[in-house]
Amino acid sequence: MVRVFISKDGGNKVVNFSTSTNKQYVRSYRTSSNKQYTTAYQYQQTTVNLKSVNLWLPYILSIDALGNQLTGQVTVDGKVIKRLKGSSTQINLSPYLSIGKHRVEIAANYSPSSSRIAVELSGPDTAVTQQTSGSGVLRHALTIIVN
Repeated sequence: MVRVFISKDGGNKVVNFSTSTNKQYVRSYRTSSNKQYTTAYQYQQTTVNLKSVNLWLPYILSIDALGNQLTGQVTVDGKVIKRLKGSSTQINLSPYLSIGKHRVEIAANYSPSSSRIAVELSGPDTAVTQQTSGSGVLRHALTIIVN
């Protein structure tokens, strides 16, 4: 999926591109007692282009378990910036961003596994939302390219 956001910024049009992919992983294995287990989860990946002149403004990453329990962590370029516990959180990503390519990863488990999780990045000229449900496992990678 490709999304294009167009807004006016001081009379000029600013275009932010966002691409998104979803992959589903299923793994089956047998134990020594011959019991079979299957685990499945979706892996979502989103790429967003941002303008460096807007980094002084907040770019908020929101993770909402919609009233359910969520535990895990958020990393930026491999460094843990927030541990997740509870039903929702908001993180201002601007202090972690600079010109170049950055990778924000969300790795969490939620319960009950049938519930929905919403992940949103919002800021100047940017609004990207993804939802997942049904596996109890959230794996989301957000590639942010700052020009």
